[in-house]
Amino acid sequence: MSPANSRKVFLVVAGGNPSAERHFEDTIQRKRTLEEVRRFLPTQEIENLEKIYHGSTFIAWGAVPGPMNESRWEKMTPGDVVLIYNKGLIRFAGEIAAKVRNKELSRYFWKENETGGTWELMYFIVNEERTDVPIEKLNPLFGYQPHYRPQGFSMINEEAVSDFAQNYGDILGVLKTLERGEELVHLPMRKAAISAGIDERIERVPTEHDEMQWRLIRLGQIAKCDVWVPRNDQPKQYEGHQFRDFVLHEFHETLDVPRSIQNIDVVWKFGPYSIKSAFEIEHSTSIYSGILRLSDLRAEAPNSNYPLFIVASEERRKRVFEELRRPTFSGPCLRLNEVIRFLGYEKVREIDESAKSAKTFDANVLLRAGENVPMRS
Repeated sequence: MSPANSRKVFLVVAGGNPSAERHFEDTIQRKRTLEEVRRFLPTQEIENLEKIYHGSTFIAWGAVPGPMNESRWEKMTPGDVVLIYNKGLIRFAGEIAAKVRNKELSRYFWKENETGGTWELMYFIVNEERTDVPIEKLNPLFGYQPHYRPQGFSMINEEAVSDFAQNYGDILGVLKTLERGEELVHLPMRKAAISAGIDERIERVPTEHDEMQWRLIRLGQIAKCDVWVPRNDQPKQYEGHQFRDFVLHEFHETLDVPRSIQNIDVVWKFGPYSIKSAFEIEHSTSIYSGILRLSDLRAEAPNSNYPLFIVASEERRKRVFEELRRPTFSGPCLRLNEVIRFLGYEKVREIDESAKSAKTFDANVLLRAGENVPMRS
């Protein structure tokens, strides 16, 4: 597959001398606000950042102009991945949200270097993950020798990135897997894990399904996420709320953001590509449909770390758990019994009703409310 279908990956050294260490603390360890940058940027760029960050704080970095730095910075596009290296570790990873060349904002953040230069080739990062991954663990996955050490601002070979995406999928998920000391799953081993050829009969009772979709859309918005529902569901409405007015109309697909996620009932996103949570509302008589869609997603993105939920009526909890324990789903290929949580309709209603008048919502509330598949007694 052409590397044009994968995101570019940049390696950035943030540290190594006193000024770089100070900058690392100033705009990576300590997040900044939109109010700080408002006076330095044109209205259109501020509006773009507001749309991306939904009022949240952000991290930023920059590079000093020069032929190589400018060439790499010009290639940066929203959704590309940046890995921030400091003292032998990948300390942060995130997506490029936007970029701007701005001397004044650079001086505000980082002053000037010893020759009067500025780190004006700036970029804003979204969906960042703090990590502590020794670079020796990551290097071989991109074709580097284990003891390779990056310098300055570099871009990983696009063919190597394409191979990585096809073999392992989501790089942010891979970093978290490496951080936990777990073995990575080689993606081609999962591709043929499950066939979806199961005969199922769908109950034509849309109201409760639509209600759950709407409540999860609303919760996602309060959580400052962008929300996706399948295109066929976007014309739907619940209690006068037109879904299309509250959800994304296009979904960005890349090698590490698989096509199958477009069919999931509700997806929370933050940033151009990264997934925060995925929800299947199970309303079929067989219980299979939602689990199969999540299993397809898991097969395509086995190293991902975002939570997966089955949302169903409380009466179906036991049946959902029984299905997730089936060897097809709980075997070493998918381990759905370990990664999927159950959310009852009443729990979703309770959480939504308590949050709908709030200005913010902590997505971890759903994670804590979700029930893991219990071990057999």
